[in-house]
Amino acid sequence: MADYPEWSAGDERQTNEFMEWLKGQGASISQKIALTDLTALGRGRGVVARVDIEENDELFSIPQSAVLSTARSELPNKLPEIDQLDPWLSLILVMIYEYNLGQLGRWFPYFCVLPRHFDTLIHWPADELKELQGSAVISKIGKADADSTFADVLLPLAKKCEHIMVGRSDEWFMSSAHRMATLIMAYGFDLERDENVQDVDEEGFVSDDEDEKPKGMVPLADMLNADGDKNNARLYNSATLLTMIATKQIKKGEEIFNDYGPLPRSDLVRRYGYVSDEYKQWDVIEISSQNITEAIMKSKGENRNAGEFAVVLTEKEIDERIKLAEQWDLWEESFDVSHEAGDASRPYAGFDPALLQSLYILATPKEEFEQMKHAKKAPKPTFNPTSIKTLASVLTIRKDDYPTTCAEDEALLQKMGTDDQSNITQRRRRMAIRVRLGEKHIIEAALLYLYNNHVLPPSTPGSISKGEKNGNNMHHGAKRRRSDSESQTREFVERR
Repeated sequence: MADYPEWSAGDERQTNEFMEWLKGQGASISQKIALTDLTALGRGRGVVARVDIEENDELFSIPQSAVLSTARSELPNKLPEIDQLDPWLSLILVMIYEYNLGQLGRWFPYFCVLPRHFDTLIHWPADELKELQGSAVISKIGKADADSTFADVLLPLAKKCEHIMVGRSDEWFMSSAHRMATLIMAYGFDLERDENVQDVDEEGFVSDDEDEKPKGMVPLADMLNADGDKNNARLYNSATLLTMIATKQIKKGEEIFNDYGPLPRSDLVRRYGYVSDEYKQWDVIEISSQNITEAIMKSKGENRNAGEFAVVLTEKEIDERIKLAEQWDLWEESFDVSHEAGDASRPYAGFDPALLQSLYILATPKEEFEQMKHAKKAPKPTFNPTSIKTLASVLTIRKDDYPTTCAEDEALLQKMGTDDQSNITQRRRRMAIRVRLGEKHIIEAALLYLYNNHVLPPSTPGSISKGEKNGNNMHHGAKRRRSDSESQTREFVERR
């Protein structure tokens, strides 16, 4: 592989060379900002204000020609088959090719300032991932699928191109593919399509699939760190330029932030390799459809003596009700519950409406269900006494997925003290604890809400005792999470 100098904290040479290279590519960079080493703050490089900046000031503009993308690379001329790949895979192959050119390549100074070591979950070994047991984020990592795609799709193409694989092993290629995929996931942008080249489906309609948009690496724009509350800049697109504009006043010495949007911290560490309390408000827990059916089957025996609101269903009857929920586009593989589930002032906030509607269908007495089958509309997202008990049982099942309690995790964090950025294992363990603790806080707040506001019987699985109520850490005011695009790249203008 090409020889790239290793960057060390405090070494500004590579940063200065990169900025000079970028200006040589036609970029316009305001004298009001500086690309700075923020390693001491645990953030690598970042952009800060050298003087006071006013709202709507232009911070920098990058010509489209400087974007590292499939369209700007020579690889399609050497390997025409790359045009058959989706934008995600084609950019991975392009970046491997361009990186291999080393100092002969156009983007050498840019590659010099990009990270080579990562804390995103796909790079965690199995023993470190165990710290996230219980979190649904484990199922989203997708390393096995990535390995299969790289080996079956990209590697055979790479072997056709001498500029990529000459003297290289398959192991080298797989490692390089994972590195470039990680860079795209953490630093890449969805770009605007060329108006003259549009994807048309079989029926003649132009595709608007985010996964099909061209992907690119935008130098300097990708070096702004992100903060959900402090974001003060936004990237805008034109036919020839990508321009970063200040969205508010920024004082001298303050860092300039973009934003990833309302991501839970589990996705923050999965995609970007860090955890920030600024994103705690967007934490969620996921309830799988399997959790729901498990809770219903588990409660069948209990419901036989539960009183007038009990609904005892056979497996066939459960399947019939699930099919009705599917007919109304309610039944999903998983449902989200956010911090707002503990907010008594907003009765149904925080619970995915489709979750409440699905539980209502499953918990409706049989005579009412027969009438419901002929209704034109799905029921409103609300509770009935049996659906409350089922929801509490589901939340308890999810709570039991975690091997530790909130109190145990809080004690672990206190014992660990402040972050030791040089100790990779400790750093990752601390991130994992913060993620799983935030998720368990949501479960406990939701259970407490059901207990306090819906007369949840103390004997109900998942009900909380007085001692637990007094020690519960409740959170409010969360926003509903956006669906996570599995293209794993940042959205273009709206993404932050």
